Amino acid sequence: MRAAHEPGRRSRPDLDDVDEVIGASRWSNVRFKFERLVRKRRLGVALTLGFYAGTGLLGMVEGGHWPTVRYELENLHITTANALGFRVVAVQTEGQLALTDDEVLLALGVKDDTALPFMDVKAARERLLANPLVADATVRKLYPDRVTVHLVERKPFALWQHDGKVQILAADGTAIDEFRDSRFAHLPLVVGPGANDRAQALLAALDLAPKIKEQTYAAVLVAERRWNLRLRSGVEVKLPETDFSAALARLETMQERQNLFGKWITVVDLRSPERTVVQLAPEAASIMAEADKAAAKARKKAGQT
Repeated sequence: MRAAHEPGRRSRPDLDDVDEVIGASRWSNVRFKFERLVRKRRLGVALTLGFYAGTGLLGMVEGGHWPTVRYELENLHITTANALGFRVVAVQTEGQLALTDDEVLLALGVKDDTALPFMDVKAARERLLANPLVADATVRKLYPDRVTVHLVERKPFALWQHDGKVQILAADGTAIDEFRDSRFAHLPLVVGPGANDRAQALLAALDLAPKIKEQTYAAVLVAERRWNLRLRSGVEVKLPETDFSAALARLETMQERQNLFGKWITVVDLRSPERTVVQLAPEAASIMAEADKAAAKARKKAGQT
């Protein structure tokens, strides 16, 4: 330990303030001066570069270009991968039926600058599964520049109208999606609470009565117990609560033999298995009443002559 009265060690001089090292050779002094000059110039270059960098950054911020520059810097790895030939140029799908190409690409997240190495196939699959039309999906990368997608879609089975909205149904009665466009306008329409759970049995029975099915545009579930069919001709068919397949077969036979829907009929009641009750349109009843009167008058006149 230094004694209290011992003078302190003299501070070491800054080498940048020394012009010459006493006792050194001429060559050593020349090298020393050169190194000092380099140190000073390095500092100047660093300060100059810092100044220009700060000025450029300030200009980008003030000019509103910083977000674009920052985006390019953050995505430099994607740009590099694309330049090396890893940009996604094709998406191959299997099992795509109802989904549109735009829906698939949006779920995959594929854009014009998507780089295959940085594509998250797990997240892409989860986005596909979020679409109610998709039951299962497999997404794979095919290097250097392709994506393959295998889809298992839920098959749209019918349209279900209830609570002021129309939904697309799967065969098991599950609501797949809202009805938004004409892709599914050809599907049969079932109406009413609970109609989704009972639609499959009714539509299977209608498949066995093709003439009735062709005429049917909607099936209404009444009190969640039985069906009424609305036909395109304006006729309403009332089916029984049970064994409606037999009732439809009976109606199919009557239509083939009598062209029932071509007459002035508004209602066909099949709720009784023993008889079929029809209701005529008001104008038909009036015409038939006039015809009966005319026939009675003719018979009366014939009896008088």
